[in-house]
Amino acid sequence: MANSWLMFAGIGMILVGVLPILWWWRKKRTSLKYFIFGAAVWFVVILLKLLMDITLTPSLTNYLQSYGTLALAVSLGFYVGLRTGLFESGFTYIAGVKTKLKQINFDEAVAFGLGFGGIEAILLGLQSFLNILVFALMPTLLNQLPAGQQAIMQHQLNQSTWIVFASILERTATIVIHVFAAVLVFFSIHSFEKRYFVYSVGFKSLVDGIIPALTVYVGSSTLLSTYLMELPILGLGLVAAGGVLWVKDKWRNLDAKGNDSVE
Repeated sequence: MANSWLMFAGIGMILVGVLPILWWWRKKRTSLKYFIFGAAVWFVVILLKLLMDITLTPSLTNYLQSYGTLALAVSLGFYVGLRTGLFESGFTYIAGVKTKLKQINFDEAVAFGLGFGGIEAILLGLQSFLNILVFALMPTLLNQLPAGQQAIMQHQLNQSTWIVFASILERTATIVIHVFAAVLVFFSIHSFEKRYFVYSVGFKSLVDGIIPALTVYVGSSTLLSTYLMELPILGLGLVAAGGVLWVKDKWRNLDAKGNDSVE
């Protein structure tokens, strides 16, 4: 029997994706097209990642496993991290320089980041919610899974209710990270300073780059390990929140100087 309370993880993730968009839209009166642009770029990036995960990633993982756990964690960290940084920040940069997005202001750049991170949170939350709902309504479906998958699913469906907050906190931090990375890219375009784009790629690479090591050495088999695994992401989310304010100040100072070069 599935723990039905786990559905609130999905609901919370959906709200984390939707509420910041609604709040920013009402507060700043930014056009919805900037949120939509962000979501569209996310879809392009996730499609490319899925193609790589179907073709390249399994072979690479199998190859690296022969070199031991440490080599696997480090090498996959570089691969996953750089892929995320280059794809997510890279395609944001391309969208910025090839469209009217290169003329956007700080508030609109934030809207783009909220759209990018928001659609991810909404879809992940919907997937989580429906997964629990289906097995709660039709528990006999579990018996139709292969033995290995059945054990994994049984564990996921019967986790402690307290694990709900881990997913919600992780999505909250991740959205802030997406916003920070987005405003760095658009500030790079706005200021003609490529180094801010490099900062964006580097930060996103760091965020996803640590995940293989966390998965290998911490894991999520228990309630405690799940929250321990989320701690670095929450920490990076706090860094990103400060980073957004830093870029906002840089952007304001640049505009005040009439687009003079900034340090």
